[in-house]
Amino acid sequence: MKEEEMVNLVGKESKGIAHFTHPQFARCKILDKHLRTLAPYHFETRFASINVEKCPFLVNKFQIRVLPCLLSIVDGRVADRLVGFEEFGNNDKFTTETLEKRLAKCGVIQLPNSELASVPVAQRPVSYQVIGEGRENTGYANDSEVDLDY
Repeated sequence: MKEEEMVNLVGKESKGIAHFTHPQFARCKILDKHLRTLAPYHFETRFASINVEKCPFLVNKFQIRVLPCLLSIVDGRVADRLVGFEEFGNNDKFTTETLEKRLAKCGVIQLPNSELASVPVAQRPVSYQVIGEGRENTGYANDSEVDLDY
């Protein structure tokens, strides 16, 4: 996929998460693992992984200086930016649920109802998934510049 697809994500999707990543950075892999866990439960949000080595235009456009960097896109604008792991106490062992709550603060994803709030993400029933716009999870291609839909 091309850099233009990320530009479309910002301009056309009502909700999106763009993860700027480098294949050799351990913390990028940690964040990627959490996003892969979250994506199937948040179909209302488009998830994208952007390899910074292959997308210099986007790195410059969004002024990415520290990795990992996560942009939350709501209604065509960058609503929030999560840089590094500072908000998680610079600790690599934060939970997927912690990330989910952090992303919900800006409205890019919705938290589950109170009944499921205490259930770990990976253990939630499939019926919880929010279905949006008929989008299906297309998987993840390793050689793409921009990988959409984890």
